[in-house]
Formats: sequence, C-alpha cells, structure tokens
Amino acid sequence: MLAGPTARPRVSVIIPAYNEQGRVGATAAAARAIAGVAEVVVVDDGSTDATAEEAARAGAKLVRARHRGKGDALRRGIAAAAGELVLLLDADLGESAGAAEPLVAAVGEDRADLAIAVLPAPRRRPGLGIALGAARVGLWLLTGRWFAAPLSGQRCMAAKLARALPWARGFAAEVAATADAAALGARIAEVPVNLAHAPTGRNLAGFLHRGRQFAAVAAALGPRAFYPIGPDACPAPARRLILAAGAWAALIGIIRYLPWWRLVADPFIWTAYAAAWSAWLAVAVVVISLALNQGKGLARPNYAGREIPAAGGVGFALGPLATWALAVRSGERAELLAWVALAVTAMTTVGLADDLYGSRAVSGLRGHLRSLARGRITTGAVKAIAGLIMGLVIGWFIARPSLPAAILNGAVIALCANLVNLLDLRPGRALKGFLLLALVAVAADGLALYLVAPIGIIALAFAPLDLGGRAMMGDAGANALGIAAGIALAAVLPLWGRLACVAMLAGIHLYSERHSLSDLIARVPALRWLDRLGRPGDEP
Repeated sequence: MLAGPTARPRVSVIIPAYNEQGRVGATAAAARAIAGVAEVVVVDDGSTDATAEEAARAGAKLVRARHRGKGDALRRGIAAAAGELVLLLDADLGESAGAAEPLVAAVGEDRADLAIAVLPAPRRRPGLGIALGAARVGLWLLTGRWFAAPLSGQRCMAAKLARALPWARGFAAEVAATADAAALGARIAEVPVNLAHAPTGRNLAGFLHRGRQFAAVAAALGPRAFYPIGPDACPAPARRLILAAGAWAALIGIIRYLPWWRLVADPFIWTAYAAAWSAWLAVAVVVISLALNQGKGLARPNYAGREIPAAGGVGFALGPLATWALAVRSGERAELLAWVALAVTAMTTVGLADDLYGSRAVSGLRGHLRSLARGRITTGAVKAIAGLIMGLVIGWFIARPSLPAAILNGAVIALCANLVNLLDLRPGRALKGFLLLALVAVAADGLALYLVAPIGIIALAFAPLDLGGRAMMGDAGANALGIAAGIALAAVLPLWGRLACVAMLAGIHLYSERHSLSDLIARVPALRWLDRLGRPGDEP
C-alpha cells in the first residue's frame, strides 16, 4: 500500500503588539494568507489605543497581557498557540507580512529548527549600529556563529522549541532566544525574505529606542556569559563554559588589580572581591550539581508534568564545607560552622537517597511514620529520623548543659528542615521559605549570617532555574537549606523566640497532614503574591 502524503504542520502566527493601531490589522490579515497558517494570535501588550479591536476585526485570536515587554508577550502568545510551528512577526509589517512564507518552509521542510528572517538592507542606516554590533559580537562569543540579523523579530520555529526557551522580557527577547536555541543544539538558519517594517528614525526618539535596545542586549547576553547553563538546565556546551571561566576571571581581576579601584575605600574593594569569588564558586557548584543530575539521569516530572532535573541541590553542601575549611585554616572559631557543614552534608545525603529511591506512594510525615510502625522503612522516614537526630545533637552542642534547651533547639532544627522540604512543591517556594527563616535569624543576631550565607549564596545562584521551573532542588537541596536555617535560628533566638518558632512550625506541620499547603497559599492573597513572585509569567 502506498503511503499517503505527509500532513503539513499547522502554523500559529504570533504577533506581539503595543499601540500598533493602524498597522496590526493589515499585518494579521496578510499573515492569515500564508500557506499552512491555522491561526493568527495577536498579543495586546497593554495597548492604550484600539490595537486589540483592530486585531479582532482582522480575525485574529486575541490574548491580552500587562505591558511587560516583548519577550513576555511572545511567551504568552506561544503558550496560547495551537499549531506545531510558530511564526513570530512584528505588528508593523503590514501587507508585507505575507512574504514570511520562506521562513515557514525552512522549518516545515526540516531544513532548520529555527529560521530567522534577513530583511533587505535599508537605503539609509537608521542608527549607528551599536546595538546590532553588540548582538552580533555577543552571539559570536556564545555560539561561535556570526549572524547577519540577530535583532530580527521575524522568525519561525517548532512550537516545542519555542516553549522550551525562557524568553527574556525586553527588547532582546529574540537575541536571547537565539543563544538559548543554540545551547539546545537547534539548527539555526538565516533566510532572506522581502519583508518591510517601519524602522525608528534618526531622531531623539529613535536614538533613545536603540539605546534601550543596546541595554537590553547587554542585560540578556551578559548573564548568559557568566551563567553557563542551557534552557534545559544542563551545563552549556564547552565553548560557553570556557567563556564563563574567562568572564569570571576578568571580573575578579578587574576588581582586584585595576589601579582606578584604589580611589575607592579598601573595605569596598575587598567586599566586592569576596562577593565576586563567592558568586563564581556558587555558579560553579550549580553547574557541577546539574552535571551530576545529567550523568545519573535524575529527571522527574515537576508539578506541571515537565521532565526536569530533580536533585539540583545536591551540591549545596559544598558551601558550608568550604566555609568551615577556611575557618579552620584561618584559626577562626569553627565549631558551629563545623556542625552546620556536618548537618547539611548529612541531610543532603539522605535527601539524595530519597530523590533517587523514594516512592511517592507514601507522603507526609504521618504516612512515613505509619509505614515505619508496620515494619516498612521508607526513605522519607530515614530522612525524618536523621533530621531529628542531627537536630538533637546540634541542639545539645548549642545549649549544653541544659537538656530542656537542647530538646527545644532540636525541635527547631528538625522542624525547619522538614518545613522547607514540605514547601518544595512549586518553583521557588522552598527557596523563599529558607530566605524568610534566614532573615528572621539574621535580624535576631548578625552571627546567623555566617551560618546561612555559605549555603544561601549557592541557593541564590540556583534560583533562576528553580523559579523558572527548569530544575528542582529536590530533597537533597531542600533539607540542606532547612537544617541550615534551623541551626541559625536555634543558635541566635532567645528562649521565647524558639518557643514561638516551635509552636508555629508544629502548627504548619499539623495543618499539612490534613490539608494542602498549596490550596492554602492559593486562597490567601499575601501568600499567593509571595508564592508567584519571581516566576516568569505569573502575575505577582
């Protein structure tokens, strides 16, 4: 039997539009005529004119958004797209939008995963080319390719690829997307097309626009040079790792050795120098942790069903261990730091065992204890017992020779460890819980900063992956953060503060055994706002 013809992929056209009245309708109508187009999605990015009404009259599917920039509008449009391919077009193309068909053909015929339009050269350069040059050089450093049209907003790609990209919010959304697509191994082609749009003029408004564009390009590509992790939460290709090492070395060298820094007070220089070293080490730990996840195949579905690294916090213990080693070497008092390092390492180990071998059939502290009472040992029960033992031992070290105070300290430490683990159900939630506990400890006594900062810096380096839903810290990271915060609170809070802490934490645990914390957070406006804060696409 002869095989039938292969069905052409459906194309969703995405048009972000901000105050494009008078142009968006013609663009949408022309885009509908492109072969294979199943829908035209216009994202009204908070326009104050009749952009939305004009798009609707042209037959476009309308998505309304708050004015947060082109990247956010593109991401919302891509999320609403139903086609297998997405064609991104600027709203000011007008009737020329129909000439974008070669972009669709390049991807639809499997000649490229991402097709970028190269428009005809303008008769007169609209600007000085600084933003364009910065984009070209930045992408060459990150990808090894020289792009003719890195700023082009007209591009086609598979919807699956588009949804895998994080999409920077500002003017540099497309430039960042090109770098991220290259990191994912996408085949990128530049295709000449006869499109025409309204470029900004050589006037004050035009130069201000291009100045903002240059700043956006630098803000988008700069962090990618210092943070060599791909959109799939895997270490970036070797080229970017080498670039990152060079970028961090240059930054540290500039802070430490350039003579003009001598105009600034020495304490500022050394603070910046130490911060740069700490940030570099934190990023290095995150890269190593993700490499370990990749090597072990540690990927699990997250709350949205997406397969992502599940134990990204496996390297969090390196921070306290390194700090303790430095404290011993310098002769500083290191006993409490040693206990933090030991506790964090222990909880990382049992947490990793839960990430690797734990079953989700049993959940909640009560469920694990019931299984243990029936003679069935679960990794969750081992984790809870380890947290309690570590809490009591360190509680005794802090409070000796008072046994009641040691028990109280142990309760604070163990409950904090389990609380942060309980929160690790949505992106960024465990990290925010740790930060709140750490802030309480630091507010009570500055000593706590030395206990929480070593692991906190690494957790902050992991935050973009966690908040973006690109990787989970897992029990290996959540338990480590929780026990570090618990030790800090037990070490600095007065008696009444520790009693209040235990009462509050015990109440949260009892509530979580019968009710869903996620449902509670969704119902309380303040908690819902804090929970969504920092997540791309969530209204804070």
